[in-house]
Amino acid sequence: MVLLFTLSCIGCIRTMEKKPELSLKTWWELYKQNFVQPDGRIRRPEHDSDTVSEGQAYAMIFSVFMGDKDTFHLIYGWTEKHLSRKNNYGDHLLAWHWKDGNVTDWMPASDADCDYAFALLLASQRWNRNQYKEKALLVSSDILSKETVRSDRNQLFLLPGIWGNEKNGHLIQNPSYYSPVTFRLFYKATQDKRWLDLIETSYWILDQSCERMNDVQGCGLIPDWCMVDMHGTIIKAEDRSGDYGWESVRIPMRIGLDISWYRSAEAHEILENIYQVLQKPFADSGEIKAVYCYTGEPAVNHGSLPAIAMAYFAAQVLNIETDSLRDAFMSKLRENSLSQNYYGQSLAFFPLAFENKILKIPF
Repeated sequence: MVLLFTLSCIGCIRTMEKKPELSLKTWWELYKQNFVQPDGRIRRPEHDSDTVSEGQAYAMIFSVFMGDKDTFHLIYGWTEKHLSRKNNYGDHLLAWHWKDGNVTDWMPASDADCDYAFALLLASQRWNRNQYKEKALLVSSDILSKETVRSDRNQLFLLPGIWGNEKNGHLIQNPSYYSPVTFRLFYKATQDKRWLDLIETSYWILDQSCERMNDVQGCGLIPDWCMVDMHGTIIKAEDRSGDYGWESVRIPMRIGLDISWYRSAEAHEILENIYQVLQKPFADSGEIKAVYCYTGEPAVNHGSLPAIAMAYFAAQVLNIETDSLRDAFMSKLRENSLSQNYYGQSLAFFPLAFENKILKIPF
């Protein structure tokens, strides 16, 4: 009986032990297994295995930081072959959506185009391949000429694609598309001061959109979408989310890199505000919800891997020690049901890479 009792207790202890953590190397192998097809296409399992230009660009960025030249080249090759608009439209931007063997929408998405050129620029430095830099500069030039517009007040805005400049003078904006570190690297490579203008607009739109939208006072969270009217006022974009949700959840990654690489004080203030707003409901419930209302209340009752990954990344960049947030992220990351969640797994790269000290500016 004593022996049986002892064995039973040992069994209880073992079941209470935490599952082993997922190493970055293991995560990358699983990511490639789940999302990177043999021909270099990145599939989204939860969307009928379609492909978006954003996913191609993300995986190329990951490949550079992981030092995985073969995977980078494979993904780059598929992207150019299947998504490049060069033959049909004469530019170097990417069609945003592909499914079942064909492009279904040739409209480019500026966030993916920026990330694509960013990945190519990083790769050119890591592997000393000038052809990657040349391609990055072609893409960046087309971003400036086709996906930006100057307002009547001489501000340069990044449009969501080759659209968003409304006839009434309103500009549709997605704040999470702005990537200050990308713009800094493009400026360094080209000395084109329009990239500096976009950095200035990045922090203007992030700062203004978290303070007030229409007549609603903000709390520090930034909306997925908004509009800027001809007077420079932030207003809600009709028929688009004004929550801190699936789009703006990426903002900690966008500005966190600007803190980590360039010590941006503007980015630090904005990210600290976001973190503080999220920290209170996390302390109450032990979970970062997937979506929050513009005014700060949870909009849904469930959490998500993208939300917890970006909250933890914010804490890392701000140098805030939080074991509970890290544990919640690692627990979410290990959930079998999320192993093929393309978006969540993609954003999980950043806190994992930060912990492993590989998320460093390459030059």
